Amino acid sequence: MVNLPTARQTTRETMEDTQTQAATARPAAPTDSTPADAVMRVEGLNVYYGDFLAVKDVTLRFARHEITALIGPSGCGKSTVLRSLNRMNDLIPSARVEGAVFFNDQDIYDPDVDPVEVRRRVGMVFQKPNPFPKSIYENVAWGARINGFKGKRGELDDLVERALRQAALWDEVKDKLHESGYSLSGGQQQRLCIARALAPNPEVLLMDEPASALDPIATLRIEELMLSLKEQYTIIIVTHNMQQAGRVSDRTAFFSVEVDERGQRTGKLVEFDLTDKLFTQPAMKETEDYITGRFG
Repeated sequence: MVNLPTARQTTRETMEDTQTQAATARPAAPTDSTPADAVMRVEGLNVYYGDFLAVKDVTLRFARHEITALIGPSGCGKSTVLRSLNRMNDLIPSARVEGAVFFNDQDIYDPDVDPVEVRRRVGMVFQKPNPFPKSIYENVAWGARINGFKGKRGELDDLVERALRQAALWDEVKDKLHESGYSLSGGQQQRLCIARALAPNPEVLLMDEPASALDPIATLRIEELMLSLKEQYTIIIVTHNMQQAGRVSDRTAFFSVEVDERGQRTGKLVEFDLTDKLFTQPAMKETEDYITGRFG
């Protein structure tokens, strides 16, 4: 099994493998919209569900310690691409991925890479809060234990506190850690799920519409949390809320839908740029039509 390299440690063997892969991959020269310091990069990604091509030919770079937003109409492949970044699509029997997804210069779809290790290093938070039927403490501790934490109880206590502090939840729950996670409000439950995802100390955090089920006040807390977390993590977020993308993201990728003669809808990447530029000076008319409300 190949160990995924960290940002601070890449083996000579991995570097040689990467050079070989890069020689055959499509070039992706860094520009304002394709950062040089990319913790993850997607090259020529196609995702199928059976014979259905859900999203095609996506090439993107995700900058370290930035927030990247994926926006676009329903059915355009945003969540499919997001799930491809930590191999969550592997859990769907009919799913098949072509192309490459590199994490710290290692292709995560290499047959020798362990998808469980990928998901430890690339955490995920889902659309609706999904705490486990356990205590607040055990919800967070589970995120560490399932990823191989072997420390003593005191070390686990420190880890749980760290994750809850990072999720801006510690002060609200420190006196009721052994109460059910279900006792929390919707916004608190989502922050608990974020703490659970942070417990294994990932490098990248994927967030699939993390505030869509929350009220405006809870949404604001999640957005503030994302802005603070990007100092330590790289965040990639799918959102239908363009205002949210404008508020929190450094770069934005706009996806749309291509319909063939049979009526089959396939997602495609239309434009990727710095968020301020994409929202004020989009290069593509399709992007402008979407952000101005002409469709979608």
